[in-house]
Amino acid sequence: MKKKIFLIIFLILITGCSSNVNNDLNSLLTSKGKCSAFECINNIEPTNTVEEINNIIGIIGQLTDEKYNKYYWELSDDSGIEVTYYSGDTGTISVDFDNKVLKNEKVDFSKYDEIKSQLDSGQSLTYDEFVTKVGGVQGILIEKSEYNKVFIWVANDDSYLKATFSESTGKCTFIVGFVY
Repeated sequence: MKKKIFLIIFLILITGCSSNVNNDLNSLLTSKGKCSAFECINNIEPTNTVEEINNIIGIIGQLTDEKYNKYYWELSDDSGIEVTYYSGDTGTISVDFDNKVLKNEKVDFSKYDEIKSQLDSGQSLTYDEFVTKVGGVQGILIEKSEYNKVFIWVANDDSYLKATFSESTGKCTFIVGFVY
């Protein structure tokens, strides 16, 4: 009898624990739309209309700010896509997310001072040159417009760097972040 009770309690505990682990993992991997936020931004163009974006993402965007004509698509509890049209027909597309999901142990900011100095002195960096200086790690696209693209790199210590690259020149025009 004790063995049966122990076995039943053990099975309940195992089932309960594994269910929680699977739910946590599933919430990170699933999207309410056809793509994750980071996949969707690659599929959306600044010239896309709200209706076209609804079709690309697979859910209806919500108007969140009438003044700036801003729409939001919630793709998970922790991420979404925001498109702001301001007063024009082209939008600025950005990903809403928590930096911690992008941590990468290979990101190396030891050349941050060199990058900053180079940009401050008017020298330019291409995307590929920038990637080389941050450890050879590709950036994650987090914003784009008809004029530029913004990429982010996040290190394991929560340091991060966002770099803006001009669409017309392909050169880095601005950096911002917090580097330890």
